[in-house]
Amino acid sequence: MAMQLQQPMGGYRSIDRRSSLMGDLLSIEASFVLFLVAGRYKVLPELQGFLPIDPTLFFFALTVCLILYKGILRDLRPMPLDAPDLLMLSFYAFAIVSVFWSSLEPKNIDKAWRFALVGATGYFLASILAQDMLRRERIVRMMVGFSIILLVYYSYHRWIVGIDVSELSNTGRIQGNNYLEYGNQAAYLFFAFLALAIYGPSRRMVPAMAGVVVSLFALTLIGARGPLVFSVLGIPLVGITLLMCRQKLSNGIRRLVVLVVVLAAMGWAGYGALVAVKGFNGASEELYTLQRLSLQLSNEATGSLDVRAEGRDLAFRRWQEQPLLGWGMGEFRIQHSLDYPHNLLLETLMEMGLVGAVLFLSVHIIALFTCVRVIRDPASSWVDMAIVLKFITEFVSHMTVEGYLADNRLYFALLAMVIGLRRGSGNKAILPAGNPRWGREQVHMPGR
Repeated sequence: MAMQLQQPMGGYRSIDRRSSLMGDLLSIEASFVLFLVAGRYKVLPELQGFLPIDPTLFFFALTVCLILYKGILRDLRPMPLDAPDLLMLSFYAFAIVSVFWSSLEPKNIDKAWRFALVGATGYFLASILAQDMLRRERIVRMMVGFSIILLVYYSYHRWIVGIDVSELSNTGRIQGNNYLEYGNQAAYLFFAFLALAIYGPSRRMVPAMAGVVVSLFALTLIGARGPLVFSVLGIPLVGITLLMCRQKLSNGIRRLVVLVVVLAAMGWAGYGALVAVKGFNGASEELYTLQRLSLQLSNEATGSLDVRAEGRDLAFRRWQEQPLLGWGMGEFRIQHSLDYPHNLLLETLMEMGLVGAVLFLSVHIIALFTCVRVIRDPASSWVDMAIVLKFITEFVSHMTVEGYLADNRLYFALLAMVIGLRRGSGNKAILPAGNPRWGREQVHMPGR
């Protein structure tokens, strides 16, 4: 029979351990994930003109209503309002207020509204849901499921229909180049399978390694430079995490070595097959990521990198002119052709100065310390490690070449998921030994 987990104190109940697929699809977490990834699917040609309302706003409102309803029923605890949440609320308020000392152009107002309504709210909604271990797992499951669906869609259009989805802007069916969006979803799959392969149960190792190979191959084919680079960096990062936890070192290193050998062999075999079918030039055209990196490293096509470097340089110089409070929310869009400098730290410094940056970075410092604690904890599950690995690489990415405050709800939600790991696991309970969901092998005791 289904096992209902009960909170030891406060009367708040955890979700049913062995939830069905239908239960997952009709859950708050499903609505929340559809809110997070709405920008990925609402521009698909099959859905344009079909959706009666904007899905971002719809699933945002639905998630908020469901959380309020579950809160009334005491199935959800309220947002903890501990140090990370208070710092994030302070940053949120300061960011919105900062628009009043900007130039108050329509672009500034637009960015402030987007940040306030559907940007930073990804953190606060995830902060409520991530308190429950099983809800965190469900969010991961839903993200993996959505990523698989989107990549199947991409594959269908690219290799069956014969249209390269990443270049559909030329056909008018999709406005904008979406190669990064598909690459980001492949990266989420990569980290989920990587964590499962290294930290999961042994019976899941082979399919997990197959998932790592397929998702990494997809990243190479799609042409997503950043997601591919930071995903590959996840492999040595796994080695570092294993060195930090002796209990996992021996078994984990063996699995990691096997994975690296498999990746090398499959990569060589896959490239050989491409060359055999399409020839050397045809194979090179299919590997968009490597082709783009080669052109940029050889200085043949560096326009994209040059304009972003110019934007980061402008953001740094403008911050030096207004170091304490910055220029106000959205001001970078007024002073440069780009909407953002592709560096979350520089964007925050320029628009909110040291005050905003200190508030924002303080939350990240807490999250990074949490990552260290989770890595060193031998009882951490592979789902916990997937969240940690993805966050660390996303943190490095957003502090160097990525990030936009008005449209970063996925990153904010990931930050809150890590903070959720920090809050102890008061709702963890002893799980039944038979048929463990997601291959969880260890036992979690209440209050760990």
